[in-house]
Amino acid sequence: MSLRPDLRVSALIIAAVVTTSACDDQVKYVPWFETMTTQPSVETYEAEPLAPVPGTVPAGSARHLDLLAADTLLTNPLEGTAEDLEQGEVLYLQFCVMCHGETGAGDGPVVGPNRLPPLPTLNLLSERALDLSDGYIYGMIANGRGVMPSYRRVQHEDRWYLVEYVRQLQEEAPVAE
Repeated sequence: MSLRPDLRVSALIIAAVVTTSACDDQVKYVPWFETMTTQPSVETYEAEPLAPVPGTVPAGSARHLDLLAADTLLTNPLEGTAEDLEQGEVLYLQFCVMCHGETGAGDGPVVGPNRLPPLPTLNLLSERALDLSDGYIYGMIANGRGVMPSYRRVQHEDRWYLVEYVRQLQEEAPVAE
């Protein structure tokens, strides 16, 4: 008793489907596959990033300094070329303009009634801000202070572009009489 060719093909297809569908459940019980199906996972922003081992520096980055160390130890490696200022402007408009304003006078869109109070430290054109060293401004970007959050997500080199742009804003500011 032999099956017709069309029934034989149908039987083979059904057997293949049943066989491959049964493997899915069986794979979960094989010990070395279990870790692939029940692995721990972390959603974006769900957990804090792991801190680096103390005393180490991640590849491609600079050692992190606190505000006072940055003030005394760091000097600006940039020369303030047009490219440096252009890059600084792009970063300033991305990260700083909300609080410090387009001119650096501390009048950004998040400052005002029912928002951030107009604090004197927001004004990058004040005499106090003019006396700050480049290293201090760099450290302030990296560490934050008071109402200013830390901007460690801004890359090491990019912080210097921001310092250059802030210095340009200070030079272009009208002289107070």
